Amino acid sequence: MAMYDYICEKCENEQEESHGMTVNPEIICNKCGNLKMIKMIPKSLNFILKGASWSGKNAKEKSYRLKRKQEMGIKMAKTHDIPSIYPNYKGEVCKNWDDAKKLAKADGVDSLRYEKQVYSLKNQQQQLEEKKKKLLRGEG
Repeated sequence: MAMYDYICEKCENEQEESHGMTVNPEIICNKCGNLKMIKMIPKSLNFILKGASWSGKNAKEKSYRLKRKQEMGIKMAKTHDIPSIYPNYKGEVCKNWDDAKKLAKADGVDSLRYEKQVYSLKNQQQQLEEKKKKLLRGEG
């Protein structure tokens, strides 16, 4: 059953009546008893679409999930220790990769072998830094 507003042609009395959508009843004016009641257009057409298939709900959920993912990424980047790779040779931390390379050369290690390792470690460090930056921006 739906609620409808009616107005009397004679005395302009407004009243609400409840009936089905397909029914066209004769409404009697409560004030003057007139049978000529006119169905009014609703003053406000506010209605809410409910259910999972309506786009408004899905957009809100998607927005919420994206925001939550960004918040979690920032929190993870700040609270979790993302490992850093420092220049070293046999566990001895050096100021830079060139110093580590010199130590390796002094120890008789082939510099080409060490170059590949240094290159690989630099790439890993760069990837970790980029991941941390993305997390801090909320791009997870």
